[in-house]
Amino acid sequence: MRYLSYLTLLLISILLTSCEKGLELFQEKDLLERPTSKRCAECHENIYNQFKESRHAMSWTSPEFKRGSENYSKEKCLSCHAPYEITINEKPKLRDAHREDGVNCVACHFRESTKSMHGPYDVFSPPHPSTQDLTYTKAEICSGCHQETYKQWKMVSTDKSCQQCHMPAEKGSLIQKFPFTYMHLPKEVHHHGFIVQKSKPEFFEVKADKTDKTLKLTILNKKVPHNVPTADNGKPKYYVDVTFFKGDKEVYSDSITVLPNDPFVNGKEKVLEFNSVADFDKVRVVLSRKLSWQEKPEKIASYDF
Repeated sequence: MRYLSYLTLLLISILLTSCEKGLELFQEKDLLERPTSKRCAECHENIYNQFKESRHAMSWTSPEFKRGSENYSKEKCLSCHAPYEITINEKPKLRDAHREDGVNCVACHFRESTKSMHGPYDVFSPPHPSTQDLTYTKAEICSGCHQETYKQWKMVSTDKSCQQCHMPAEKGSLIQKFPFTYMHLPKEVHHHGFIVQKSKPEFFEVKADKTDKTLKLTILNKKVPHNVPTADNGKPKYYVDVTFFKGDKEVYSDSITVLPNDPFVNGKEKVLEFNSVADFDKVRVVLSRKLSWQEKPEKIASYDF
């Protein structure tokens, strides 16, 4: 029975691909009218479920953006949070409709120039025209909105793309809706949660040098292929907290906040200087970060010198 079902679907697929009028029967016109992401979920349920939890989905509605844009009055901030259509190396235009949908599916995947959905695969998709576009496998697809981070990434000699870290791929199905799910073989499907990786101790190298009551810390960003913290907008922060000890007694503490305008640059040592009010023989250094939307910092690592 299952074999007959597959055979029937295969025959339908062959007939549809050879008959333009047959394709039109399955075409859903509203998909080319820039609907909300929820509409795309009818076929791409798994991808939508990842997207709806992402920072892209809440880019317009998040309290942090509402505050940062002064209740949407800062016009220069708006277009990347509700883009009409993403553009390579250029800031996109702000769309008029469905702004609450954030950086939605059609903003990234629908192209006015071809009146079709673009993505990395050459696929048969009766509900809407599709165009294979290999720029979706490259970092440059992110360059219109994330201009500063993209420039930083280009300065680093790495084969890793933005997608490899922030959209890791797993083998699976692009489509969940019957019968279209049976018209596609499993593919490498990229995660649409746009993951912000957890910062790890091995990303950094930290060295300490004590002179009298002065401590010099040298911190190297070894593995993150762009500045940290990085942001075109927003206020992510890294914190370097130092506690000074004489024997087992705490004698002083101090902290430095590292911001995007003076960050940890990949491959370049950053020297931070601390001056204790008392003599010390041991220090504990805690490195942590606070992303723009986080209420509290998250600890990365602790070092004892």
